[in-house]
Amino acid sequence: MKIIINHDSCRHASAFADRCLAATIRNPLGHERYCLAEVIDDGRDALTVVLIFDRQEYTLVVDETNREQVASQGWTAFLNPQTIETSAA
Repeated sequence: MKIIINHDSCRHASAFADRCLAATIRNPLGHERYCLAEVIDDGRDALTVVLIFDRQEYTLVVDETNREQVASQGWTAFLNPQTIETSAA
């Protein structure tokens, strides 16, 4: 599944936006997603998250090995993807 989150269109304060992003990453289909722009069924088991922030796109592939880490780091995980462990590591 691929989800696109447009943080630029979010009107919530950053603390709420961080909690919302974490909840979306942890449970992408079972969470009220205020800033969600699009959900695409790409046939993959992993979750591809595209985060639009300050008019730039950041993409991370989230799976069971890194889901909690990405959710805990929030948007900073997208800005520093080299800090995220992957199943290929």
